Amino acid sequence: MKQNFLQKAMLVSLSVMLIGISAGLSTGKQASANSDNEADTKRTLKVLYWNEDDFNMTYGNLFSQKYPNTNIEVVAPAGMEAIKDYNGAIQKYSPDLVMLPPYHYKQLSTDKKLVDLEPLIKRDRYDTTTLYPGLLDELKKQGGGKLYGLSPKADSYALLYNADLFKKYKVKVPSDGMTWKEILNLAQKFPAKGDKNSRIWGLSSFGSSNLVMDIARTEGLTYLDPNTLKASANTAAWKNAYHLASEATKSGVLDERISLSGKSYLESSSFIMGRSAMIVAPISQLQSLQAAKSGVKNYKPFTIGIAAGPAASKDRESTGNVSINEIFAIPAGADHVDAAWDFIKYFNGEDYAGEYYKSKSSNNSIGAPLSRMTKEYSGYKLDAFYKLRPNLDSSITSYALMNKSPNFELKFRSILLKELTQVVNGKKSLAKATAAIQSGTQAAADKLK
Repeated sequence: MKQNFLQKAMLVSLSVMLIGISAGLSTGKQASANSDNEADTKRTLKVLYWNEDDFNMTYGNLFSQKYPNTNIEVVAPAGMEAIKDYNGAIQKYSPDLVMLPPYHYKQLSTDKKLVDLEPLIKRDRYDTTTLYPGLLDELKKQGGGKLYGLSPKADSYALLYNADLFKKYKVKVPSDGMTWKEILNLAQKFPAKGDKNSRIWGLSSFGSSNLVMDIARTEGLTYLDPNTLKASANTAAWKNAYHLASEATKSGVLDERISLSGKSYLESSSFIMGRSAMIVAPISQLQSLQAAKSGVKNYKPFTIGIAAGPAASKDRESTGNVSINEIFAIPAGADHVDAAWDFIKYFNGEDYAGEYYKSKSSNNSIGAPLSRMTKEYSGYKLDAFYKLRPNLDSSITSYALMNKSPNFELKFRSILLKELTQVVNGKKSLAKATAAIQSGTQAAADKLK
């Protein structure tokens, strides 16, 4: 009996030893495998970008810190100029990652030259719930129904208003999704008389012609077809923009002062100084309001309200007042898809967003807002900047036109300014001015043929 017990004890001990040895061997094999995997992660990410130094300063150096085993090779065939033929550059250099303007993103998506990101998002369970939802929808729309790229930054505008002035003059505060017509009608509810250096203004703007371009951008209007070079500056939508801007100017509700009058930008801004009821502005306007608190002597802060808008009159859930410059995409047939996807994930992710906004806060500079949404800046809620869906159609058309004639918009603005000034001064009817804008635009376009 005792002998059987000793035999069992020896067998148990021997089993434990064998398990230990086996575990040791297994651990060694796993360590070796991990070492091999680490060696395998040494990879090269070839990037097509317009300038190597700018890429490294903006993205490359930071990405290399996060992914030290990834060697980045930047291909910059155009030097300091924009790349005009992305399709040709992709075929020539075979990059793994490319940063595209919206025009080329749409073009390459249509031609099925990019990798669909949604399977990668699903595979990695990549969180898109805090990405600007309207921007994702627009990128899918421009991609023909599929998501071929992500843009880390989106410059958006909103309607900022002085809630104290609205309360003082008993005017109902703006709501989300208001059109330009509704905003200008609201502006007319404020006094339009008094000394220009001390009076109240309904809306801060920079003249009729600039207001027309603001309205056109919101509505997604284009004044010239870049393919046919046919002017389209006399449509019903353009006529409405001319009418709204000229009437608002004549009514005296617009603060059109452009001269700084020897004062700083902060002091010369009627909105920042609390004498304008509303302004359509980007997030950086909030930074200026914060700066005024310490940068302007005897400054009197006021309550800020923010509404989503202006919205397009035909679709109150969309606006043309959002612009993006770079969409990260992976060319079809890329050799290192995972490396490129890691790059896209990082610069559109929560970690980068946290670091970005933290650095901006420490520098007191909000910078361009990320598409990875943030809730507030210095106590200001930012949700209004993300509520409307961007409409990139007009910006894509403008980009195509700019490639044909970089200075054409300046010519159009010059024509616009001349004609609307005569309308405001009562020297020309709106109908005649519209006809002149159309004919002047077409005459300038004919010179491009």
